[in-house]
Amino acid sequence: MTYLGGMTDRARISASKRFVRNLVWVVIICGLFLAGQALRYHYNKAQLNEILGETDKLYASVLGPDIGSSPFGRLQFEQGKLAATYRIGLDPVGVLAALSRPAVESLRIEGIALEGKRGRVRGFFGPNVDRFDSYINDLTDDEQFLFSLEKREDVFGGIIFSLIVEPK
Repeated sequence: MTYLGGMTDRARISASKRFVRNLVWVVIICGLFLAGQALRYHYNKAQLNEILGETDKLYASVLGPDIGSSPFGRLQFEQGKLAATYRIGLDPVGVLAALSRPAVESLRIEGIALEGKRGRVRGFFGPNVDRFDSYINDLTDDEQFLFSLEKREDVFGGIIFSLIVEPK
């Protein structure tokens, strides 16, 4: 028996079966794609929650258990209060910023002692010891602070150093 399009019943049934089979494959492939995206979203969400939890722990270690809705803003506010209170001395955040501007990966600051208008910075530089002299030269170009090398001791794997810092 022939219908309007010139197709027989057998041809229509065969085309319908192919259509259903292709539709099932498309649904399976789309389902796998969506499942992969859902799994990726789940892992990214879990990683984000872990990072946020660790960040909140850091904020709580500085600000106390009630970190508020804007802990970064509170940190800036507290730092501003400290800077205003101790305006006669060196700003510890400014000193750290000046030390980190020309820093390389091999730098590790081990201690900072600021007393009034003078301070001492202890650290370790290694294993790229050939870059140490250029780091010290970069520090001398700082616009806000005057750094001078107090002590330099070559040790296995690097250099232990001590700097004197004063405002310019």
